[in-house]
Amino acid sequence: MNSAEHERDEAPEAPTEGAAPEVAMAPFAAPEAPLAEPAETPSTHSRIADAALATLLVIGFISPAAAALIAAATGAHGVAFVLVSLLAVGGGIWAVVKLYRHIRTHGRGTTLGWVDVLVLGILPAWGLFYNHIVNATCQVLECEANGEIFRPLAEPEVFGLLAFHLVTVLAYVVSRRRRAALRPAMAELLVHAGLIAGMVIHVLLAVHFGKWVLFGAAFPPAFLPGLSPVLTVILYGAELRHRLRLRGADARSLALSPSLSVYREGPEQSFLPDKIHRPTLLRALALSPVVLGAHAVIQAVWLGKAAGALQVFTRTCDYTLSRLPIEIIPGDCHYLCTVAARGHAWLVRPLRMGKRGGVPIVVNRQLAVANAFEDLLHERWPRFGRLARRTYDRLARPVCNHLRPAWVSDVVYLLMKPAEWVFYLVLVLLDPRSPETRIDRMYR
Repeated sequence: MNSAEHERDEAPEAPTEGAAPEVAMAPFAAPEAPLAEPAETPSTHSRIADAALATLLVIGFISPAAAALIAAATGAHGVAFVLVSLLAVGGGIWAVVKLYRHIRTHGRGTTLGWVDVLVLGILPAWGLFYNHIVNATCQVLECEANGEIFRPLAEPEVFGLLAFHLVTVLAYVVSRRRRAALRPAMAELLVHAGLIAGMVIHVLLAVHFGKWVLFGAAFPPAFLPGLSPVLTVILYGAELRHRLRLRGADARSLALSPSLSVYREGPEQSFLPDKIHRPTLLRALALSPVVLGAHAVIQAVWLGKAAGALQVFTRTCDYTLSRLPIEIIPGDCHYLCTVAARGHAWLVRPLRMGKRGGVPIVVNRQLAVANAFEDLLHERWPRFGRLARRTYDRLARPVCNHLRPAWVSDVVYLLMKPAEWVFYLVLVLLDPRSPETRIDRMYR
């Protein structure tokens, strides 16, 4: 066989007319790679910031339930109260540690969404509950003047303020879910103006609450709603700044796009949102008074008062923007030993009924000894006795008016036992007459 025949034999056969071309198949097709699971992205924020975020969420979501458990235990014996309190505190600490570790490992992610729910929903509702149950009048007994809590926001005016808060929350939610500029342009402007108006209202609330904002930061389990206006201003301010930066990036991208299209079709340009869009900010600042004015008009129409929007602050007492005076009513005052005498009879051992200021009170040995000691101070050292009485009235008496349950009186009785022994020792050593005669004379 010559070389020409050999080449002809090895050459591929030409396809016949009408036959479908053969598709070349790879001998071994590579299998499709499985979808990779999204990698965990640890938090890049500081440990202190993540710990504060975890603590805020746990306190905000767990404290109401813990407070309900403790309140339910106040009617039980002291041991049950202590156990429930320890359970609530221990569970809260455990939850903070678990949530902190989750944030550090998986990042903040949906945690920020729960912050929105807490700050914009739960805390305002919690605060409205506090607002409703505290003293609605400006009248207070003389004994409770130093420790009384008055209603910070007038009702029903506060419900109009709540409706306006919900409008600003709607603007915040729209801004979070729709990052692109809204159409028409007025809708975008209303979102910015709603955030600014919400910040103005919550700044007024923070100023009005005054010391309760500090209490919310210092004692968050009980007073966290007092910190709600400050947290809301932070959320609204951060969202407003981010949205203004996005509009600034859009404006710069639009300004550069014509120069690229003159020569050729250029790649899509993206800009980091590092500068806010000042024209949008100025227009939103101009529109926000209109939003606040609309709220004032609706309040005035609803309440039938021209100053209805302001009266939510001014028709209160003992707060920064309050205009009503406090009316002090004379009344009976409670002291530590008086509280202790109201405990269980098997422990505090009442002796007889006595009178103080014309009001019947239960007298036991501890109360009589304490009053005899004070009587001796006023008799022999009157200046020191008056100083001790003023100091006690300022520090201890406001607390005594809130000690109601019988088991609390039992605890106070036991805590006052060492003081009772000291008082009696002073009477024995310094009373020129019979100490028992002075003790028996008390509250007759």
